[in-house]
Amino acid sequence: MKILVAVVLFLSLIGCLACEQEVNSVLIPYERKLVLECYLNPHEQIIQVTLRSNQPMVGTDSAAFIRNAVVQISNGQRTVTLPPRADVYRITTRQMPLVAGSTYTLTASAPDFPPIEASCTIPSVVNGVSWRDEGLSYIQRPLSVTVYRTYTLLWNGGTSTEPYYFALGRQWAFSDTTAVDGRDTVINGLETRWDHFKTAAELRLNSPMVRAYLGRIVSPDSVLRSPRSTDLLILQCDRHAYEFLKASALQMENGNNPFAEPTLIPSSVKNGLGVFGAIYLRRRTIP
Repeated sequence: MKILVAVVLFLSLIGCLACEQEVNSVLIPYERKLVLECYLNPHEQIIQVTLRSNQPMVGTDSAAFIRNAVVQISNGQRTVTLPPRADVYRITTRQMPLVAGSTYTLTASAPDFPPIEASCTIPSVVNGVSWRDEGLSYIQRPLSVTVYRTYTLLWNGGTSTEPYYFALGRQWAFSDTTAVDGRDTVINGLETRWDHFKTAAELRLNSPMVRAYLGRIVSPDSVLRSPRSTDLLILQCDRHAYEFLKASALQMENGNNPFAEPTLIPSSVKNGLGVFGAIYLRRRTIP
C-alpha cells in the first residue's frame, strides 16, 4: 500500500511539472476613465475642474490633462459650460453662484472615454470653532532646537442633526538656504499637513491639538533661525470631499511603508474616478 501511494504521488508531481509554463506577461484589466477633481467653495470666486486620464498598473498610458472635453455644471435650473484654461476648466461664481443647501451636478465627456457625472450638496457653514494657544514647546535636534507652538481646537458650534465633516491642519511657507555646487541657494516652498479628520460629533467630544512649526534655534533662549509663516487650517467638507481627502492623506502617509495595508481611495464619480465635493477653508495666521 505504501509503495502504491508513493507511486501515485510521484506521478502527480511529474504531471504538475509538465503543466508548468513560463509566463512572460500578465494581463491586468484596464479601462480608460476620466479622473475628476473639483471642490466647490462658496467663499472663493472661481470654480475649477481638473480632468485627467487614469493610468494602468503596467504600460505607458499617461495621466495627461484632457483638453478636448466638454465640462458642464448645473444647479438644476441652469447649465454652464466650463472652458479650458491652461491645465484646468474654469469659470467664476458669477456665472454659477454657489449657495449653501443647493445641489450641483457636474458632467464631462471626451473622445475615447465614457461620459462621467457627479453631484454634491453644499453644506451650511459651521461657526463657533476657535483655537486656544497652549504655548511653545522645544525638541532637541543634533545641531539645533526645533520650536513649535501647540493649539487646541475649541468647539462651540452646538449640536445639529446635519452631519458635518472637518479636516484640521497647518500650512507653512518656508525659505531654506542650502549649498548647491558650492554656492548658497535659497529654496522657497509651501507645505500643508493635515493632522486630523473628524466629524462634528467627534469634535464635540474631543479637543484635538495641532502643533505648528515655527522654526529652528540654537538653544531655547536664542533667536529663531529661518522663521516661517505658518497658518492653522480648518477645512469643513461635505462627505464626498471628506472621505476622498482622508483616504488620500492616509495613502501618502503609508506610501513608503512596505508593511502598511493598501488604502482604497473612494470615488464619487459615476463611470469615472475622483471627487466632486464642497469645502469651506478657514485660515488663522500665526504671528
